[in-house]
Amino acid sequence: MSDVIHGFQKDLNHLAVKLADRPHDEMVALFMLALEREELVAVSYRESLMRRRLAEFDLDPEIRELIRSALIWIWKDEEMHTIYIRGAILELGGPLLRAKVLVTQFAGCLGGWAGSTLQHTRWRQTPLSRGLATLITLVGALFGKVPRDVADKLRYGPFRNFCLFNVQAEETARLAWARVVTLGEQLGTLPAHHMAAFRRIVDDEVRHQNVFRLLAEMLDERDQALPGTTAAWLAERIRQVDVAFLPFSWRNREADHPIGKGGDVWCLEAGSDLDGTALFRQTLRDSGLAEQLVARAAVLGKPVSQLRVVLKPAFMMGYHRRDLSPIIEPRLIIELARFLHEQGCPKITVIEGRNIYSDFFHNREVAEVARYFGIESPHFDLVDASLDQVEHNYPRGLGIGTISRGWRDADFRISFGKLRSHASEQLLGTVANLEGIGMRWDHFIFLERHAAYATVNMMILDDLPPNFALLDAFSKTPDGLVGVMGRPWAPSPRRFYAGVDALAVDVVAGRHAGAELTRDSSIMKAALFWFGSPDEAVTVRGCDRPLSDWCGPYSNEVCTLFSLLSLPVYEYSGRGQFFVPQMDGDAFPPRDMPGPFLRLGRWIVQTLFGLRLTRERES
Repeated sequence: MSDVIHGFQKDLNHLAVKLADRPHDEMVALFMLALEREELVAVSYRESLMRRRLAEFDLDPEIRELIRSALIWIWKDEEMHTIYIRGAILELGGPLLRAKVLVTQFAGCLGGWAGSTLQHTRWRQTPLSRGLATLITLVGALFGKVPRDVADKLRYGPFRNFCLFNVQAEETARLAWARVVTLGEQLGTLPAHHMAAFRRIVDDEVRHQNVFRLLAEMLDERDQALPGTTAAWLAERIRQVDVAFLPFSWRNREADHPIGKGGDVWCLEAGSDLDGTALFRQTLRDSGLAEQLVARAAVLGKPVSQLRVVLKPAFMMGYHRRDLSPIIEPRLIIELARFLHEQGCPKITVIEGRNIYSDFFHNREVAEVARYFGIESPHFDLVDASLDQVEHNYPRGLGIGTISRGWRDADFRISFGKLRSHASEQLLGTVANLEGIGMRWDHFIFLERHAAYATVNMMILDDLPPNFALLDAFSKTPDGLVGVMGRPWAPSPRRFYAGVDALAVDVVAGRHAGAELTRDSSIMKAALFWFGSPDEAVTVRGCDRPLSDWCGPYSNEVCTLFSLLSLPVYEYSGRGQFFVPQMDGDAFPPRDMPGPFLRLGRWIVQTLFGLRLTRERES
């Protein structure tokens, strides 16, 4: 047993003896230890740092990419662990514990930055950073936060040494999480979903160990691959640990999994002589939706008439009939159901999920909102995903354990999104449209969340993907800073997008909108990592021109500043209570009469972002 592991085991034993008669306090202490450690390694393993370090190696490009992919997945795992354990701790107490959590996470972030700076940069490259990192490490050692046997290993050296050190570090993490599981079983008070998550984290740490051990075994002291090492050999060894650590192109994906394949993306644009319904039907015909239904039925070995088809449209951000910009036009949802019915599909379900507006206003259930906007048809049944949740075991990811039964059990799934700008994501398309299929999206925004918003979307997209994607960019597509909430005077590009690969549809629409999705959108960056980039395999059928008169949230310096601040401001803004549009008060009255401060705050937000329906704008 190494000194690092032996020392950590002694600390765990000491803690267990010290708090033997207070198991709850020991659990909290272990949670805090885990939070600091997970934040530390999440920073230490960050992709930007690993990419720069690997660029120094004289390795075959394929081998370098295999190593990079494995390290990124470890980094992503650790990020998920950090968010989950922080959320679990915040369930236990009030403001004092919340403050302690933030301090502990900051300490882990600082320690991770300092340690990774010392291990991966030279003095001549970053003298100021190395000097500060050395000082932080010395202070940490002085206060007992950095054990001597760990401090001795925080120096620049071969990457192989870094891997060997992290074999030990991951073992200490496994020991800590295993103790959490044991203690949780003894207490018997932790929810089952927490216990399942903690067991999964233990397994993750073992996989991380195996990856670092494999990399250490294949590299020599000069960070050269040992003789006989090939990309195929390394890929097979990584596959034995977990196929998820491989780059997307090396994974043996299921033949019928549509995401990341690219293929044809249809973009049809209407002139002034063609209305939206006619162009929409033409899009459905030209894009081969009917043929996809037949192909899916053949795969499942059943006739089209027995397919259970589910549509996930976007209409729950609607707030007033005078501004339909944040929702898909109701006639299009009805027309899609009619088209599917004509293809012989009688079992059609429309699923939407509630959002945070229901916390502040009455009548915000799915059925009430659909009725308000006239989204009703004999061709489909309406399901409220919030009431349709069932337990589901996702093979990858962490922090969500339910899914809409209707979406899960469907034979053919369609994501029908609305092109809208978004302050922190640039734009929302068919991938982001999956929000609400699992738990409400606001469960994954605020500090106490158990998973990141983008990760949840990827977990659904990976395990239960849509078989077809449609994007409404025809009439009133809200752009600007907060288009997701609406914009009464939004532009009308008069386009529809369609394709089998939802990710490819969004990539094309994003390119047309001038959005740097792969750089600025957490959802799209996560999707491109999980599934690879379909861009090179995409063929645009129809219109392939930029959108005119459509401005994203980074259109000028002021909007860019607001966009960069939007997520942290929203996260700490009292659960979003200031960020609501001017709701139709007759249809959606407030649950509680807002006080003068809240009324003023909402008025400022609505005025600043153009969400007040004045008579001038109505006309």
